[in-house]
Order: sequence, then C-alpha cells, then structure tokens
Amino acid sequence: MGFLLFLTTAVSTTDLVFLLWALVWLGAAAAALLQQSWEASASLRRGVLTRPPYGRVPGWIAGSLVLGAGFFLVLPRLTVGFRPTGFLGAANVLGQAGLGDQLDLSHGGPIAPNPEVVLRIAPPPGADPARLQGLNLLRGVVLESLQGETWTMSDLTPDAPFPVRRRLEENLQAEFVFSPSPRGILTLPYGTTAMAPPRLPLLRGEGGSLRWRFPRLRPVPVDVSWQPSDTAAEEPRLSPRRREHLLHPGPGQEVAQRWSLRLAPGILPAPELAQALERALRGFRYTLDNPSGRAPHPLEDFLERTQAGHCEYFASAMAQMLRVRGVPARVVIGYRLGPWIPEGGYFRVSQDQAHSWVEYWHEGRWWWADPTPAAAAGPGGGLASLHVLTRWLDTLRYQWDRQVVRFSDQDQLAGLSWLQARFQDWEWRWKAPQAGLSWALGLFAAAWIAWRTRRLWRPAPEGPGRIRALRPLLARTRKVATPVAGETARAWLRRLAALRPERGPFLEELADLVEAETYGGRNSAASALVKAEAAAWRNWKPSTSRASRRPS
Repeated sequence: MGFLLFLTTAVSTTDLVFLLWALVWLGAAAAALLQQSWEASASLRRGVLTRPPYGRVPGWIAGSLVLGAGFFLVLPRLTVGFRPTGFLGAANVLGQAGLGDQLDLSHGGPIAPNPEVVLRIAPPPGADPARLQGLNLLRGVVLESLQGETWTMSDLTPDAPFPVRRRLEENLQAEFVFSPSPRGILTLPYGTTAMAPPRLPLLRGEGGSLRWRFPRLRPVPVDVSWQPSDTAAEEPRLSPRRREHLLHPGPGQEVAQRWSLRLAPGILPAPELAQALERALRGFRYTLDNPSGRAPHPLEDFLERTQAGHCEYFASAMAQMLRVRGVPARVVIGYRLGPWIPEGGYFRVSQDQAHSWVEYWHEGRWWWADPTPAAAAGPGGGLASLHVLTRWLDTLRYQWDRQVVRFSDQDQLAGLSWLQARFQDWEWRWKAPQAGLSWALGLFAAAWIAWRTRRLWRPAPEGPGRIRALRPLLARTRKVATPVAGETARAWLRRLAALRPERGPFLEELADLVEAETYGGRNSAASALVKAEAAAWRNWKPSTSRASRRPS
C-alpha cells in the first residue's frame, strides 16, 4: 500500500489535495478489505460476531504514508503528471475571470470570481516585499487589432525579445512559480532583464508574448530579475503600415473622439493626454456586473450611460480615445499583483487578478497607463478578502510544491552528500567510564533483562504446562497449585476447583474445551476462557491448609 500510494501520487497531478484524496481512498480500501477478511474468519469461530478492528486502519494509513515517503526519498524521480487538459481552460469560459488572448466587450453577463492560482512570486529570504517595485503589473499579451468590439492579436506585432542577463547584481530579483496553463503565457514585470535557468524551453508567441514551447504539467520555478520601468521594450520606429494599423479607431470613432475632447480638451502632447485621460477615467465606477455587456454598442453605452464596468472597458475606451487623437495605442492583457501571503512569504496571483491596461507610443518607446480605478483589485485581490484558513492552505500547497514536487534526483544526491559529510566529520567525544563501573552497569542491565523475561526462559512444567492455551492460568496459579509429574490437564483443573469450589463449573467446561482443542484439533474458545479464568485468579491468596494440600 505504501508503494501504491507513492506510485499514484508520483504519476498523477501534483496538487496536495490529490494526496489527501489518495489517503481517503487508501483508508476506505483498507476498511473494506478488513471487513471482508474479518467476516470470513469470524464465521469459523463460536460466539457472538464481533466488529472488525477499524481502529487499526489509521495506524495502517500512517505506516503506508511513512513507507511512501521512504520510497519517495530513495527511488528515482518520476516526471509523469497526468492532468486533464479540459479542466485547464475552465478559467476562460462560463464568464469566469481569467487571462485570455483577446478582449471582447460584448460577451454579455457579469464576471464570476475564479480563485485558480496561476503564479506565486517569492522574494529572496530576508527581502522586504514592500521594496519590490515594478511588480504592480505583470505583462502578458498585447492586442493591436480592433474589429468591432473585439481586440485581437496582430500579425504586425514584433516578437518579444528574450530577456538578456545584464547587471544582474543591481536588479530586483524574485522566484516566479508558474502554474500549468492552457496557453502557456509567461507574465513578467516591466523591465525584465534576466531569467534563469538560462535554457528555458520558450518561444516567441503571438501578441509579443513569451510562451512555453511545450505544455507544462507541473509548476515551473523561474528566477526573474528586473528593473522598475514605466516603458515596455524599445522599438526603433513604427512603419507607416503599422502606425496606420495602431491608429485605427474602430466603429465607435465619434463617441471616442467626443469623450476624449470632453475629458482632455485642447492639443496636448501624448504623455499629458494619456495622464489626463487616465485621471478622468479613474473617476468612473468599477464593477464586475458588466452593465453595458448586453448593449448593442457596449463601449458607447459605457461612456454615455453607465460609466461603470470592469478593466476591459476602461482599457478599450482609453486606447480608442488615444487613437482618435493621433497617438498609437494598444491594449495589454496580464495580471495585477495579488495579495501578499505572510504565512508563506510570497505574493499570490490568481485568475481573479487578470487585468487589462493601455500602452501608447511616444518617442520610440511604449509607455503604459492604467485607467482602471486603483481600488479595483479583482474579486479576490486584497488580503482582507482571503480568510486566514485560505492563506494557510495556500501556503501548504506552496510548500508541498517547493519541498516535494520539485524534489529531484539532484536533491537526493545533495541530501546523501550532506549526510556523508556529516558522518565523516563527526568525532567521538564521549569518554568511556572506568572498567569497574562498566562491568557493574553491564551486570545490572543483564539481570534486569533476565528478570523481565523470566517467563520466557523458565521451563514449562510437565503435564498441563505443555499445553500452550493453559499458560496464562499456570502463571497465575503457579504458587498455589503447581502441576506434578504425570498429572493431566483435567486432573490439575479439578485440583484448582477443589481450592475454589465456586469456580468448579467454569474449570470443568475449560477442561472439555482444552481436551477438544488439544486432542481433537478443533478450534474452540478455550484461549478466551483461559484468559477470563486467569483474571479470576488474580490476587487470590489461599489458606494455609488448602495451600499445603497435594494429591496422593
């Protein structure tokens, strides 16, 4: 069972909940097997059918867990992880919050919370999390094509450059643990300059994104270093075709232009225009109820009537307002930084923190602006919204992944090397006592062991002493009625009955059962009756006349 527990947890999903369900299944299987074997064996015994000893099942499960842990530490690592891919896309359907690769304002109803964890960010030990600047927005995919009410990725978007390791000692650093996702998009902070390990299986995906080359089945830790920055990657220039593409305002051009002039009148440079629009839109109301989602023209309804919506409406409105004013702009999809988990020492980013904002072009750089109200942190963005039990369970999952799932063969070798070094460097500093004291301690230990085990090495008396079932009763009555040579078990039991007449019927029944079991080979209740009779003789002291009586 221990090996089966190790095997099922090693080749299946790496979630801690699966191990708990495996333990429940193991306990149910052990209880079912115990009941079947107990009923079959109990039917051969006389008397009332007793219940199976279910109290031993938790001990068996604990033993199996210890054996499974031993197999885990000794056997080679297994890298197979079965996880149904159909469940991975559940974050982006049924109106749940989550990261996608397009933005559609006309999808209808409200957005439901989705607490699925996608990323955990752990700073180095001893680092102050408040000093990790530049983590407020984690950039994923850029959307440059606007068709109706939908923003999509464009073929004209250049590929994202791979981070280059430079001035690593001056950068902010943290460990990013990416959970498996259907699209495999890496969301990174602005100003990312280095990632480790250096040979990650990454490729440049659509929308200027970095993606996993192969689907990941387990959480992947990546050491990321970055410098706080308000700009994305530099581009030497925008081609005329791409500039025209980035200035296409879409069907709501009139509404976007009217509101752009209302919120930021006059002729303004791109940075001042972006700041004015960002400040004005943050005065709108943030809500996940999506009051404009069912309107024929959602963005127009958002600006003209409701002035309330989620981040996609704010980002889309600002991007179109910038485009109608001659500023190339695009929508970015990624995550906001999630809450800090003090119990585990990391930031927790879930699908609830999926977010959209704007990047606009100015002086050869892409600058970002977030028009969504700052108080909007998603359905589960704040620490106050996470119950302490939720934080502890998430910490347990994180430590499970860090200490168990990521335990590799290199960790095995490192652990064995550590033990070997400790044993080699260990010095024997205990001084042995004097010879006389050593001999005294040895003799005392030998005498104590001999006394405690005297019943094992004392030779059994003749006659009834050869019958194993009678040994508990012999131990209780050895001083009052020791069997003599040639005495049978029935004769000895009758002599005991003469000492205590009130026990006569029970001793006569015991004699019948002992003879049936010893000479007839039948399974009986003699052992149970002998134990009960031995308990009846506990602390019984005979009179002098009866104690000296012996058979002639």
